[in-house]
Amino acid sequence: MTHQGLAAKAVGAIMAAALIGGCTAAPTNSPTPTGPSQSSSPSPTVTPTPTLSPEDQKLADAKARVVLLWQTLDGLLLDSSKSINELDTLASGEALSSLQVMLTTVRQRGQVQVGATKIPSQSAVAKDDGWVVTSCVDRSDAILTDKAGQPVTPAPQPRLSHESTVQLVGANLQITKDEVLGSC
Repeated sequence: MTHQGLAAKAVGAIMAAALIGGCTAAPTNSPTPTGPSQSSSPSPTVTPTPTLSPEDQKLADAKARVVLLWQTLDGLLLDSSKSINELDTLASGEALSSLQVMLTTVRQRGQVQVGATKIPSQSAVAKDDGWVVTSCVDRSDAILTDKAGQPVTPAPQPRLSHESTVQLVGANLQITKDEVLGSC
């Protein structure tokens, strides 16, 4: 496949998928008091946060890294004066190249994002020398706009499932591949 063919494929896949800008992970519940106190000065009882096994911690770290990548993308799509080099510690290889092409194309067109991306659900599994994180990426509130502030049409699907390969590159967890699986 030619370089132009690869670039076109990357732009097409990533424009629909990686415009996924930064994300907000699904909210977690804070510990809450377990019941009313009978004393005159209430002291709530807080349920301790369970400690994760090393394997579960690695899965949680991989999921958090994917969320951080999309949050960083949101920032880059919201503010075109930010350097796309912010992605360098979060992605590498095919994923980084595709994101750089997409961001450069969006910026050349004078497009910016309004709003933020959310990730309402994620799962992760260990695979080979890394982890595969599947995320439902919701762009319902993240709209790509043109120079006049009008939404870009056709707009990408608002909710897409992504499969991101996360690997340890040097001292950093990095997304090395990101594939759109379809709607979620």
